[in-house]
Amino acid sequence: MVFITAVGKYAYPVFKLAKGAKILLTAGSMLLSIGAYALLFGWKFAVGLVICIFIHEMGHVFAAYLLGIPVSAPIFIPFMGALILQKRSGGSAWNNALIGIGGPTFGCLAAAACYGLYLVTGNQLFLGLSLTGFLLNLFNMIPMFPLDGGWITGAISPYIWVGGLVLLVVAAFKFGMYNPFILLLIILSLPRLVGAFKRGTMDDPGTQTSPGQKVAMGLAYVMLSGTLAAGFAVAGVSLTAARMEQATPHNASGSAVALRLTDHVLDQGQAFHHAGKADGG
Repeated sequence: MVFITAVGKYAYPVFKLAKGAKILLTAGSMLLSIGAYALLFGWKFAVGLVICIFIHEMGHVFAAYLLGIPVSAPIFIPFMGALILQKRSGGSAWNNALIGIGGPTFGCLAAAACYGLYLVTGNQLFLGLSLTGFLLNLFNMIPMFPLDGGWITGAISPYIWVGGLVLLVVAAFKFGMYNPFILLLIILSLPRLVGAFKRGTMDDPGTQTSPGQKVAMGLAYVMLSGTLAAGFAVAGVSLTAARMEQATPHNASGSAVALRLTDHVLDQGQAFHHAGKADGG
């Protein structure tokens, strides 16, 4: 008993230190990302964008928590988003898909909340955050591992990833939506991709996703992708209206940074959005 008490006495501070280190890693990487984004878009937009990314990541964390699967705290990487790491396998393609869809679901809610704030306040900063959030989460739904869409469609069939790979190539080379970090992750994931193609499933040995689960995840994927696309389209219409109003002398105020950014997002994202719809995403 004395030994247990002694161990507890010294283990608790170590535990607190380790927990504090996780918080510092998340908070520090968030601040680093805010600083990086602020150089291009200003600090207000940078803070809003990082908060939206954090909400997206917490969707993954929440889904993993419900499934009893331990994950790391979110780690932010400037201009590449953020990630969480599973401390053990999800156990099945179904569980991995549930964790995967949690992120863009929360991300969609965050983008919708920003749009709601824009409607209430008229602040174009929220419009920029909304449009960017819808687009980034829609991009993340491309059915290619290791994007969220790849984890989600992995519960249905890994062969869907072929279409996702085509979309990634089109997005990168035709519309400039290129992220070297994603390319690196794809390269590192090649052994898992090859194994899934050979087996025809993402399920771990001894597990199998039922036909009902495949249908349910397929419907959830289509519904979420459609919602994100619709949100992006609605925010795009609002952007057009905001540009027209800003052209009048009495409405010169607002977030010029947000409008410039969303102009760029809309120009490149609309074409990508149409390409994604043509592929069935």
